[in-house]
Amino acid sequence: MEDSAMDMESMGPLRPQTFLFGCELKAEKEYQFKVDDEENEHQLSLRTVTLGAGAKDELHVVEAEALDYEGNPTKVVLASLKMSVQPTVSLGGFEIT
Repeated sequence: MEDSAMDMESMGPLRPQTFLFGCELKAEKEYQFKVDDEENEHQLSLRTVTLGAGAKDELHVVEAEALDYEGNPTKVVLASLKMSVQPTVSLGGFEIT
């Protein structure tokens, strides 16, 4: 048992891991960011939201939904885009922990 404790100490501090990810959002379809690991802290960092070339010239709303401190679902609008006005927005590394 002492050997395993020494091995952990010799590894040094754990470093965060980063994974590049992208997805295409479509009307009437939700995407959920899920993690199976409950032991570690997870962070979702959003950089850019952009409309695709085939998007209609209407208002497109991107929002995030999470649980508040009491466990109730809450939604936050991240971006409202329209092809002829603002087809892309940089969120500058908006982070959800």
